[in-house]
Amino acid sequence: MWKKVVAILVVVAAALGLAAWGVGPKSIATTNDGNISQADYYKKLKNTSAGQQQLANMIIEKVLEKNYGDKVSEKSVNSQFNSVKKQYGAQFASALANNGMTEDTFRDSLHLQALEKEAVKANSKFSNKELKSAYDSYTPDVNVSVILVSSEDEAKDIIKQLDDGKKFADLAKEKSTDSSTKDKGGKMEAFDSTNTTLEDDFKTAAFALKKGEYTKTPVKSSTYSGYFVIKMDSRDEKKPFKDMKSKMTDILVEQEMSDSTKVQAVIGNELAKADVNIKDSDLKNVLSTYTQAAAMSKTNKSDKASSKSSSSEASSSEASSSSEASSSSEESSSAE
Repeated sequence: MWKKVVAILVVVAAALGLAAWGVGPKSIATTNDGNISQADYYKKLKNTSAGQQQLANMIIEKVLEKNYGDKVSEKSVNSQFNSVKKQYGAQFASALANNGMTEDTFRDSLHLQALEKEAVKANSKFSNKELKSAYDSYTPDVNVSVILVSSEDEAKDIIKQLDDGKKFADLAKEKSTDSSTKDKGGKMEAFDSTNTTLEDDFKTAAFALKKGEYTKTPVKSSTYSGYFVIKMDSRDEKKPFKDMKSKMTDILVEQEMSDSTKVQAVIGNELAKADVNIKDSDLKNVLSTYTQAAAMSKTNKSDKASSKSSSSEASSSEASSSSEASSSSEESSSAE
């Protein structure tokens, strides 16, 4: 979860860590050798990439808040925040600091990301075929227990002991090196196939298990430099497609969010409708990334439409030529 959020918001987080700017003559710092005015601070700050991104973020948030703010609740942002905080436990503060964040700026980042997601959702249309494809590849929540050991031989020994009747929870408490699950008998938080923090091999092995089964072959982990033994505790029943369409839409929107160019294009279109006017000439281009992405998106759509039209005309022409040739052949045969 954390890696995913940071990957999307790394620039946003750095920018949101800055204070709002002032442009007046008031001093914001004084020394015996001279003062630092708000104007001086603003002049320096606006020429930094973080300062320019800050302004872009402020404009984007203002525009998206007006259009999609009613769809982003404080409760949902806090829920996501608390989920990450719980995942990191005592390391949460240091994880924030290492990424140049505070709790407030991280929460602000989550809020901005949520607004962007709603904008992408509003500007995305998915066919029933696309939704059905997402449904077919989706696995709902499972609850598993794990034992992590450093070597494949150790994992094989764990599997042998399980085969001999040893209890999984007891072995997890005794043998596992995974500090987050060891004391809980190996029990993990529930996850589904959209989880991005677990390795694909781990998920594939887990999803293949029936309730009560455990992996008969050690599952190698690059992330933890060891081997997992996984036991299926329970799994949610997959609801019918008609009841899952909304969930599938959210999954596809989440996939769209991983395409930064597409997200920027959507934001660029939203900014264009808002008639943004930046007063400071030195900051005229702070939104160029978004406006250029929007322009490129329109060009690509136009090219695709033109290509599709040309292809259709070519097919029609070929069909017409074939029909004429066939007619000519029939007339020739009749004359003979």
